[in-house]
Amino acid sequence: QKRTTLTPPQPKWKSETPEEETEEGRQPRFTMGYWQMRGLGAAIRMLLHWGKCTHGGAEMNFKDVQYAQDADGVNEWFKRDKVEMIKDANPLANIPDLIDHEEKKTIVQFLCICDYLGRKIGVDENDENSDQRLRNAQIAMEIFDLRNNVIRLVYKFPNSVRTQSEFYERLPEHLGACKKTYEKLESWLQFHDFTYFAKKDAVSSCDFHAFEMIDQHEHYQTLVRGKDGEAVEKQDMLSEFPRLKKFHAEMKSRPELKAYFESKEYKEFQLNNHTLANSWDGPGPSSKR
Repeated sequence: QKRTTLTPPQPKWKSETPEEETEEGRQPRFTMGYWQMRGLGAAIRMLLHWGKCTHGGAEMNFKDVQYAQDADGVNEWFKRDKVEMIKDANPLANIPDLIDHEEKKTIVQFLCICDYLGRKIGVDENDENSDQRLRNAQIAMEIFDLRNNVIRLVYKFPNSVRTQSEFYERLPEHLGACKKTYEKLESWLQFHDFTYFAKKDAVSSCDFHAFEMIDQHEHYQTLVRGKDGEAVEKQDMLSEFPRLKKFHAEMKSRPELKAYFESKEYKEFQLNNHTLANSWDGPGPSSKR
């Protein structure tokens, strides 16, 4: 399966130093760094696209620094940029990362980045004690638990999936466990009578990762194989969960995310990073369904 090969921009990790101009000819408000895959980068990219769309582009313009999933990309991050970030910006250096050039902050850790962006682009409330913030935090952590289960399925870890045949063997079990999470999420939406997870009819930061994980599983369910190794008829997990199905459709149709859903980052990037895990060449882009 052919991989996307791009030359990553050269980041400057000192928050005080303005970044080079973006493709639109403007210096970015934000710079994010991540691998050339969807993974944890998908929700952050969606948040950035949302902010850019809703704030007119210039105020929330961003740059997406992408590291190739090969030896060069590994060296560029671990031996060059991570070292510089530790020295100049943040001792906890990790990716994904986010630089807010206006606030002169370099932020790491996925959940922290989503929380920060949610407040900056206005989809989350600033009051930490608000009901919206509390609902948002709970769902963000619940979805991250689901993501951790995916990692055990698609990466080569001890006592986990190590080969393609093991992936197909474990996939039905994983999807069965995933349904239990779907049941909780469906009940949450029904209990609150919400379309989205933290607000009734408006998006919050937790919704972006929730969408990504549901969207990934829409792809994974097409990969189920029978005992003879042949593909079986596509399952429709969301048909059992009408509120989740509506949520997924609503997010996919949001005009604020139109540019993201038309981008290569959504249509072409691998769902997760199998090269760095030294694993088999796992499920490909969702556009290959």
